[in-house]
Amino acid sequence: MPATYSYASILHTIGQILDQTDVKSFAIREEEDGLFVEGFNSDGQLQVQMRYDVAGLYALMSRSEEETEERETSATGLLHRFLADHKRELVGTTL
Repeated sequence: MPATYSYASILHTIGQILDQTDVKSFAIREEEDGLFVEGFNSDGQLQVQMRYDVAGLYALMSRSEEETEERETSATGLLHRFLADHKRELVGTTL
């Protein structure tokens, strides 16, 4: 596996998943072979459990990177089309 990921990037990606499930509190435990994540609702009841082994974390992070790149490319393309349609350009950039 050529890429390595920082704790910050891993926690950011897992945090996005927890935000999507609308949990109110969470616990993340590092295990020998990966991470165990639990999310709880406002009553403290278990709402979600996720277990990621090393391969699963790698796949999650790779997928997250691809989605981020697609969003950035899409947003950049949209901005360039908008500027071209309105005969404008970004100052200090090359197209």
